[in-house]
Amino acid sequence: MRWPENALGAISRYGLVVVVALALSTAPPQHTGTVGANPGGCYREVGGIRLLCLHGGSYEMGLQQGSLLADAIRGLVEAYLYQHLVHDLGVSQPLLAAYARVIDASVPAELRWEMRGIADGAGLAYQDVLLLNIIPDVLALARRLPLLELSPAVLLAAGRDAELEQSIVYPTRAEQGLSCASYAVWGEVTVDGGLLAGHRLERSGDDLLNDNLLVTVRRPARGNASVSAGLVGTVGVWAGISEERIITSLSSSPSVDVAAAGPPLPFVLRQVLEGAGDMDQGLQLLLSSGRLCGGNVLIGDARVPEAAAVELSAHRHAVFELAGSAQVLARTNHFLDNGLAVAQDGLLSAAERAESVARLSRLNELLTWNAGWIGTGKALQILKDDPGVLSETSADALGTPETEPPVAQMVLFDPQEGAMWILQGGSEVWLALADLLNPASCCALP
Repeated sequence: MRWPENALGAISRYGLVVVVALALSTAPPQHTGTVGANPGGCYREVGGIRLLCLHGGSYEMGLQQGSLLADAIRGLVEAYLYQHLVHDLGVSQPLLAAYARVIDASVPAELRWEMRGIADGAGLAYQDVLLLNIIPDVLALARRLPLLELSPAVLLAAGRDAELEQSIVYPTRAEQGLSCASYAVWGEVTVDGGLLAGHRLERSGDDLLNDNLLVTVRRPARGNASVSAGLVGTVGVWAGISEERIITSLSSSPSVDVAAAGPPLPFVLRQVLEGAGDMDQGLQLLLSSGRLCGGNVLIGDARVPEAAAVELSAHRHAVFELAGSAQVLARTNHFLDNGLAVAQDGLLSAAERAESVARLSRLNELLTWNAGWIGTGKALQILKDDPGVLSETSADALGTPETEPPVAQMVLFDPQEGAMWILQGGSEVWLALADLLNPASCCALP
């Protein structure tokens, strides 16, 4: 049989990727120790919340995080990547290595440098830090790793071999922990007209990730300073606010529209926080960037104030903006845009979609019934789904919420008051944004 020239070329290229990945992969990783002294930054626990303060260039901030959190990062890499994924789930390590190398080429250079700094500071291979940064996000946002696209066996066997199914698949919300929600309110809905934004992340089925959440303050050498919620050893953002008072938050909303390569959406949100000076710039950065997969994003500008909901897959998007007095935006884990919703048919079951719709309806009702009276206290109660925000009549009409998984983390941004609230486990902490964004005071917090 004679192979077409283009097929032989494709097989050769894919084969080379796998050979290189096999040569570079090791399991488990060998710890080589940190590189040099920690050049700055600080880490502390404030009221039970992990707080990491970083400043400087991309590599410097990475080196600071890697040095300060070396034990936690190494432990998470071993427990999550090697024990959970490779050992327990049987994921092919060479294919993970190949996947990392393909994705690496599409990651912004400054974030690659930061991850390299984390690797050097923690005494890990860069590949392990890259995988830690992309796999949890991709599984939450796409519910699988598109590893099949990287294997030459796809070309040779045309997808018939069952062993090609090497990608991780979490078939249900309960297994992957898809429950999250975001909202933004402003104008006549809030007591002072200012913007309030909340983000709620439920505990997933994987406590390895739940137990390694932290708040990170970054003052980059170039770009806006920001405060964000994320995971130990990572550079992406799930919810954050910049010194320009731009707010972003992400709720997972998986679809079958996943690109072969591109940065995960939390990487894009990081660039929005550091690069946007207003809402228009934030939307432009969000929509113009390539992305590996999509999700539900809320983006707000507290100076105006205004906000928008942006539903995204890898190649499509829909922007929802509000005018008038009913300024309430909320999102859970499904798309409202009809075109994007079609791309979720193979991933969200009817029951999962119905559950997400019910949570969104309840959140909208809580926000609408309290319109005109929403200040910091009510915003927190709504985020917690506290019955105290309902009158007796409205409580009877809305009913009692169904039992949901325990909350991993809740974040409320109140730029008007210059504050943010973090609720995690049994801890609830109020933090002044001015103190966080000042390097001296950030490291001096009790």
